[in-house]
Amino acid sequence: CGKRYKNRPGLSYHYAHSHLAEEEGDDKDDSQPPTPVSQRSEEQKSKKGPDGLALPNNYCDFCLGDSKINKKTGQPEELVSCSDCGRSGHPSCLQFTPVMMAAVKTYRWQCIECKCCNICGTSENDDQLLFCDDCDRGYHMYCLTPPMAEPPEGSWSCHLCLDLLKEKASIYQNQNSS
Repeated sequence: CGKRYKNRPGLSYHYAHSHLAEEEGDDKDDSQPPTPVSQRSEEQKSKKGPDGLALPNNYCDFCLGDSKINKKTGQPEELVSCSDCGRSGHPSCLQFTPVMMAAVKTYRWQCIECKCCNICGTSENDDQLLFCDDCDRGYHMYCLTPPMAEPPEGSWSCHLCLDLLKEKASIYQNQNSS
């Protein structure tokens, strides 16, 4: 379909929720013309709550468990949900650290599909987006001050996390362990 994704889980999610659903639907009734893309996108938009946030899914997009059970670990685990689309995941399925989990509770977290730059607010040039290893916010390399030409080796912490966490930021932790 031409859709591009930054990582394998995003591509897998898209394929499972878009293409497999379409393939399964092909067997049902071929006499109906396909739904136009413009109508389809309206139907697929998440419902918003009174606070403007997307209503969260009550299951993990990765293991399909819920807050009562993570199907990978067999343990109960809370879900974190995207404020834009409502997709949810267990922190362990998302490979979140405890620091990152604490951080995402403090702002309108976005999943990999909805992620935009925390500075300019756009999601274009997603190949230029860096993700903070402490809070999971996204930043275009060219929006940073000073701008970055290449992604850094190893961990990277945004200015917000450097100010908040100081020497406990991921960028310093990983330098100290090598």
